[in-house]
Amino acid sequence: MAEERMIDDDLNKDKKYRIRKNADGEEELIIDDGADEAFELPQTPEFSVPETEDEQTESPGQTESNEYPYEVTASECSVLVDKARACMEEGDLEAALKNLDEAQNYDPYYGGAWALRLELLTKNLTDFEDAENLEEVAKNVSSYCTDGQKAALAQNSQVLEQKIIALEEQAAALHVEVEQKKSERREVFLADRKRTLIWFSATAVPFLVCLVVALAFTSVMFARQDGLNIIIMIVFAALAALFFIASLVTGHKLWAAMKKVSLNEKNSSTKIGREYEQTLAEAKKLNTVLHSFKI
Repeated sequence: MAEERMIDDDLNKDKKYRIRKNADGEEELIIDDGADEAFELPQTPEFSVPETEDEQTESPGQTESNEYPYEVTASECSVLVDKARACMEEGDLEAALKNLDEAQNYDPYYGGAWALRLELLTKNLTDFEDAENLEEVAKNVSSYCTDGQKAALAQNSQVLEQKIIALEEQAAALHVEVEQKKSERREVFLADRKRTLIWFSATAVPFLVCLVVALAFTSVMFARQDGLNIIIMIVFAALAALFFIASLVTGHKLWAAMKKVSLNEKNSSTKIGREYEQTLAEAKKLNTVLHSFKI
């Protein structure tokens, strides 16, 4: 190919010239009117880079036509929630839960579904006995429901509020009774612990004294010809053994008395205490539900 370079005509910018070498090797100037062959730029070499396995794999959710999975909109979730409400009003709780599950599979943050689930589990905020995962549902209601949805729930909260008041009053009465009985038992148990501690001391201290004396005489038991030291050592060793057995008995009684004092302070150790704890926990759970939609 002939060697070429472009220059502009200073007098007429509409014309372009080029210089080329003719067949004799001489340079000549010609007007570039586009009739001759076009000036060719040096071609950039092309390299073929093989695709890696990751590049060949389609991204999650991307099909061959580069389409993405269908996303359910909030309005469609609303349709499912409306179906669930209709099923609930007809008494078909299983179908209502199925529609709610489907809606929350599409959008787990849709507040309308959580509000209806709370109504469904509690029979429109009137029955809280068999409600499962109630605190978790209440937490999601607090997080995802709008102010309007919360206000709608609050309109039906009279039964819930009355039940909370009743539980708190019951818990307060039980607390007074529990503490009174604790106080009565505490006096008895502390007196018993004091008594058994004295008995344990009365056996443990002599055991230690006799043991020390018996050990002391083992080093001098042959110092006397008449064997008196041996007799003394045997006597104190026998006494130490007797007091040791007595210490085991009194020590066990002391441990039992101390355990009674400790258990007396735990509500779970008595029937009325467990009832108090259960009532208090129930009131706390219902308060969590109430405050999840109270604005």
